[in-house]
Amino acid sequence: MSSSPFADHDAGSPLERTLHTVNSALVFWFFAFLITGPKNSHATTALLALSLVTLPATVRVAPRVWAHAAPWLIGLGAYCSYQIAYRLIDGGLEARIDPPARYLGAIPILFYLARYGFNIKALWAGMAVGSLIGGVAGAQEVWIEGAQRAGAGIHPIAYGSILALLSMILLYGATIFRETTWRIFLSAAFAVGLTGVLLSGTRGLYPALAVCMAFIGYRALRQEGVSSRALMLTVAGILAMLTVAVFWIPSIQQRFEETREEYVQIRTGNLNSSSGHRLQMWHTGLHLISEYPLVGLGPDAGKRQALARSFMVEQHYDLSVLTTYDHLHNQYINETTRFGLVGLAALLGLLYGAIGRTTDPLRGTIAIALAIILIEGLTETVLNHHRLMMAFVILVTVLRARLATETIGARNLTLSGQASLSAFDGAEGRISGDSRPHP
Repeated sequence: MSSSPFADHDAGSPLERTLHTVNSALVFWFFAFLITGPKNSHATTALLALSLVTLPATVRVAPRVWAHAAPWLIGLGAYCSYQIAYRLIDGGLEARIDPPARYLGAIPILFYLARYGFNIKALWAGMAVGSLIGGVAGAQEVWIEGAQRAGAGIHPIAYGSILALLSMILLYGATIFRETTWRIFLSAAFAVGLTGVLLSGTRGLYPALAVCMAFIGYRALRQEGVSSRALMLTVAGILAMLTVAVFWIPSIQQRFEETREEYVQIRTGNLNSSSGHRLQMWHTGLHLISEYPLVGLGPDAGKRQALARSFMVEQHYDLSVLTTYDHLHNQYINETTRFGLVGLAALLGLLYGAIGRTTDPLRGTIAIALAIILIEGLTETVLNHHRLMMAFVILVTVLRARLATETIGARNLTLSGQASLSAFDGAEGRISGDSRPHP
């Protein structure tokens, strides 16, 4: 990305300026209403429609965009194509291919946004507003309506995961942005969003939050020139204070107490608890993987239940565990059970493609999103939630498009400068401040 995280460039023709403005509004819209809006955002539908309408003009910059976004395009394309092909073969024309097909739509959107651009402030403002709206909605549910866990109308785990993604990225943004007003704005949005995360009671997010805060704190202090020893002590102290602080929140106290009681029950052989159910699911999932390692059993939960029955009876497990939940509460075991080792490789390729061939601060932003997904994925099938998966796909897509736009713009400026020097022998070539691509 550019030297300033908020740097933006002027558009060229009236059409480009119009599309640039529309794109900015749609990017803001998507992230601002990520939690409280409809499951399938109209913003992404509009972006996809625009990308298809302008496809002839976008094709001209495709080779240069591909050169910088290839890991993500390959990872996303391979993952979605495998999912669609598998579902069609497994379920025929009635197969549910809608989610991966929607994710594939991000590919033309990336090329389109790289060609016409968007205001980077719209992205950060959208995430901040989305964090504020989501955090307030969750707080209202718990503090005013008396709900046990915040969910803002969706599943508490999906709600907490999306807010964790937004709030941690906003905290990161507050450490790298230069403008005081924006730092205050992003910090406030982070605080409200984090409150919603904690009120969601999603235990699998606590380690992810700690890792993200340690990474952000380490990076910020490192940039200030703090020595490695002092830096590590400071980060450890901050995490210790945060740990003490969160225990003052009743909902977190309750969740930790539940975890302690469940651990005691597991030690006595009682697996009739949330954690105990997870252990049963994980063990059963690993058994199924050993039986069907390459391509798995498919997405049909009923088939998994039938094939696991004899093993669960042999292990004296509760047969209702696999009927109560339609997933195995572990992203990696669940993915491999459903789509085999090939499917797991496709998922890992998707996640690697998100960060491959990126630069700071883009790399740091995506690293935070990946940390949340990878760590929470140990106890939740986090990417099964369509909103979160779409949020991740669109976030990486718009950031990749932004990087491609700036790279193409820098190349055009270099060529423009060389042309000026050739045209005016001995004269100084002056480069315009407009660095948007004009292919």
